[in-house]
Amino acid sequence: MNVRYIRWAILGIIVVASLILNYLHITLGNVFPSVHAICPLGGLENLQVWMSGHANLQKLFSGTMTLLFLSLGFTIIFGRAICGNICPFGAIFEFIGKIYPKHFSVSEKYDLLLRVLKYIILVIVIAMAWITASIWISPYDPYVAYAHIWSGAEILNENGIGLFILVVVLLVSLVNTRFFCKYLCPAGAMFGIFSLISPTKVTRIDCMECGKCAKSCPMGIDPGRKTVKNTTECVGCTTCVEVCPSKTPVISMTFAGKKVQSLLFVVGTVCIFLGAIALLNTVGLMQVTVPSLESVQQGGNYLNLIDLKGSMTIEEGATYVGMSLEDFYTMMDIPVTVPGSIKLNEIKNYVPDYDFHAMKAK
Repeated sequence: MNVRYIRWAILGIIVVASLILNYLHITLGNVFPSVHAICPLGGLENLQVWMSGHANLQKLFSGTMTLLFLSLGFTIIFGRAICGNICPFGAIFEFIGKIYPKHFSVSEKYDLLLRVLKYIILVIVIAMAWITASIWISPYDPYVAYAHIWSGAEILNENGIGLFILVVVLLVSLVNTRFFCKYLCPAGAMFGIFSLISPTKVTRIDCMECGKCAKSCPMGIDPGRKTVKNTTECVGCTTCVEVCPSKTPVISMTFAGKKVQSLLFVVGTVCIFLGAIALLNTVGLMQVTVPSLESVQQGGNYLNLIDLKGSMTIEEGATYVGMSLEDFYTMMDIPVTVPGSIKLNEIKNYVPDYDFHAMKAK
């Protein structure tokens, strides 16, 4: 049984599912989670305001924090398996790399320097998020652009720079697989740091130095030439294990020093991570969407102004915070000429200088 094909099939399903989820969020609003709410990095960006007891950053929820802690705990146990077997963005870059047969490799000297970039980006992203109390990276984030491809021309206004970066990275990935993952992804940098203490490693005993593992590794690691036990770059895809031609396997996936079958590791990590999310959602710890109006009204658990979302209408906003429509117009300084059916993030179309996010924070 070819484990690589099974893994690609799983990743393909995850990519399609992410595209559908993004489409539903764009078309139906916060009934479905935004890409920010279900990205572990968003939880790290939100950490400072969350620890201080203030409301979550715009587009983030308490479930985003749960996802962060789950992902870090998962990484401590299973290494960067999230990157290799679950992340839809990384899967796209890996699939793109299969299209064009001729690839170029960055020299080892420059490769090491370039891989430091993602750690620098991680520090900048987190520092700026904590300083500005906002997801400031959003307009420049290619992952956000990917999630908003269903937005039509609006993506050029909201995520134009991110879209440009996405196109560039996709083109480069044709000739350098997982270029973004290797050099630019701040989430990968975060997981890489925590993976250093993971008991999950790729280990080798002897090597015939055929070079197949190095050529097949989507992250550009050469496990046949050097150990990858202490690298932050291995994403647990098990490709090197599967392509090794030795009758007596010299490269193995190990957990606490014990060999683990590739199929078990790939399928097992996906099932454990998604199963944990399902369980946490069942017990109410994975809220990554706005609660329904009916549940808010029935339970009396009204939102704070800071927790309102731009996709809500003015009338829905008033209901969510438990205010009369008239008082809500006054509180949010909305001219009465703006219809109540207009979305909060579209008020600017009627009042050019109106900034919904600044107003609710004020």
